[in-house]
Amino acid sequence: MKLIKNIFIVGLLLLLPIATANAQLSEVAKQMPHVETISINNANAQTLAKLPGIGKMKAQAIVDYREKNGEFKDIKDLSQVKGIGKKLLTKLEGKISL
Repeated sequence: MKLIKNIFIVGLLLLLPIATANAQLSEVAKQMPHVETISINNANAQTLAKLPGIGKMKAQAIVDYREKNGEFKDIKDLSQVKGIGKKLLTKLEGKISL
């Protein structure tokens, strides 16, 4: 019985740092600013040009593609626009939405 009690106490002591870390993590998450995404289906060229790796020319190409082909159905469809590849799509993750 004493062995079981000791194992239980050791287990609780091992869990204590995890609980503390989770509490600290949630506090940090609350302090982080909320990042707004830019809609590739609604934004104008000027707004799209603010995205990393997207200048005025690519931004206008996105708008032109959207006007010609309709709204993007998936963020990956953005790769159909000339000059936008996998590398740039990765760079835009979390910064764009439909």
